[in-house]
Amino acid sequence: MLEARGTPDFGLISQELYGAASDAFHAGDPTLADLGLMLSDYLNNIAGRGDLKDEPKILTAKDAVSLLQSRLNRVFGEAEETIRVFESDGIVADAAAGADYIKIRTDAMFNERDVRALEVHEGLVHVGTTLNGQNQPICTFLSKGPPSSTVTQEGLAILMEVIAFASYPSRLRKLTNRTRAIHMAEQGADFLQVFEFYREQGFSMSESYGNASRVFRGSVPNGLPFTKDLSYLKGFIMVYNYIQLAVRKGKLEQVPLLFCGKTTLEDMRTLRQLVDEGLVVAPKYLPEQFRDMNALSAWMCFSNFLNHLSLDRIEADYSNIL
Repeated sequence: MLEARGTPDFGLISQELYGAASDAFHAGDPTLADLGLMLSDYLNNIAGRGDLKDEPKILTAKDAVSLLQSRLNRVFGEAEETIRVFESDGIVADAAAGADYIKIRTDAMFNERDVRALEVHEGLVHVGTTLNGQNQPICTFLSKGPPSSTVTQEGLAILMEVIAFASYPSRLRKLTNRTRAIHMAEQGADFLQVFEFYREQGFSMSESYGNASRVFRGSVPNGLPFTKDLSYLKGFIMVYNYIQLAVRKGKLEQVPLLFCGKTTLEDMRTLRQLVDEGLVVAPKYLPEQFRDMNALSAWMCFSNFLNHLSLDRIEADYSNIL
């Protein structure tokens, strides 16, 4: 992919690695593009009522660093200084995770929900899985995240946000907009058309330029997009389905192994065998929701049944009460 940057082949390699918005989860199922549109419709219904408002961003980077450091110390241990949170003026995103640290952009502003999402997404998942990989006695390579692990890792992070009640509509809107913008580019939209899409969504010119650049980074302005940002929604669906099936089959021991390092779903059966052979150890750091599988198991049991119900038919039955 690096060798193909700036050429039309870049987008093709990206699709091979991360997938395309036109990919379906299973033959006959909705595509990622369909998922993006469906979620956008639901979010529009929520936004149209005006019941949920984004909280003002009144926390400075210094405030966010202090809050995150305090919360993550409770998880990873304060005395060991296992994880560091600090300000940085060398990143474009609001925050970025490393092997044992989280960087916060110096001029970024946050609200409480933003900090909670960073705690879960960057701290509990991305840094947590890296540390769990480093703690492996033999398979320390699990601390390194190859591109092939991106879909699983980002999906796990989004799932963790949801089950920790750390996600919120405007954050989900960011993910659906990225999916829709990638689909537009795959359908032939150029940089300016994607830029205008973001303007129509209410973003400033500067924000729209940055978002459109994210779609075409590495590619050409009228070529196929960089599809890495599909990883969030695609990975969420894949990891959620994996956990559902693990619960259905009674294989609960498989689920926490998602955190033993930079795992991929395709390798989970092999990882289970390596654990049985003593070559891989269970993760040291686990989010509370995965340390005790009781609540998650109950949720997935209900979810497995709800999958068999037709919401369209239920909507008709509920028409007089909703």
